Amino acid sequence: MYIGVDIGGSHITAAQVNIEDGKIITSSIVRSKLNPHGSSEEILTAWANAIVQTSNQVKSYYLGIAMPGPFDYENGICLMKNVNKYESLYGLNIRNELSERLSIPIENISFRNDSEAFLEGEMLFGAGQHYEKAIGITMGTGLGTSIYNNGDAKDMAMGINHRLLEGVAEDYISTRWFVKRYHELTGKTVDGAKQLVESFESDKASQEVFTEFAKNVCLFINDFTKIFNPELIIVGGNIAGASPLFFPAVEKMLSENTHKIQLIKSSLNEQAALMGAVGLWKKQLK
Repeated sequence: MYIGVDIGGSHITAAQVNIEDGKIITSSIVRSKLNPHGSSEEILTAWANAIVQTSNQVKSYYLGIAMPGPFDYENGICLMKNVNKYESLYGLNIRNELSERLSIPIENISFRNDSEAFLEGEMLFGAGQHYEKAIGITMGTGLGTSIYNNGDAKDMAMGINHRLLEGVAEDYISTRWFVKRYHELTGKTVDGAKQLVESFESDKASQEVFTEFAKNVCLFINDFTKIFNPELIIVGGNIAGASPLFFPAVEKMLSENTHKIQLIKSSLNEQAALMGAVGLWKKQLK
């Protein structure tokens, strides 16, 4: 049995993955909310309980975990500090803690950056199966970026490290940008891009925000593709649901590139990170 786990800012999602068929076993999916500011015992117990529920009490399995950073993925040690989540876990060896709670060998537990896991899932099981070189971009609360080359995904952390306009890329490609920009134009408060999608046809301010957003995305992707020349760009995250409102502008920009680059929306959506988290064992089987 292979279990993929996606650790979010305030939730855990886990599911059994059939790595030969490339499918999630839907009856096994468990999604639980938790308090990211809780004690280490509270958080680890919530994680372990979700995984046990997913395993359906099976005693032996392989566990792949997609985890946000900062994190020592090779050694399984949490390095989150001053990031407003999971700070009670700082310095703990999460591999050892989960091995003890789940009664599985430490070598059966692997960790993967969540952005890497998203792209790895798409390349092994989803939209990127017939490509060898790709960029993965997840747009939501933050901006995740990764590259896939030579059969492996690597986190690029360009959301917080790449300069864009008057800040970094994540300042202009994230939920908080939509909230901030719409408020600047109208004085009104929204929760995120979804509300602007719903009002798009009748609200000129929503249309203006998406026009600006498309320009931001074009600037960023143009920079990203110059650094890493891909065959494919896969876009995921909550904002990807609004792709019809900004993909055309990006596709037009890419069409002017001498190197042909395909732009597609994630086919696995929230399941991509779960499946990419167990990608290590899929590649071993190959």
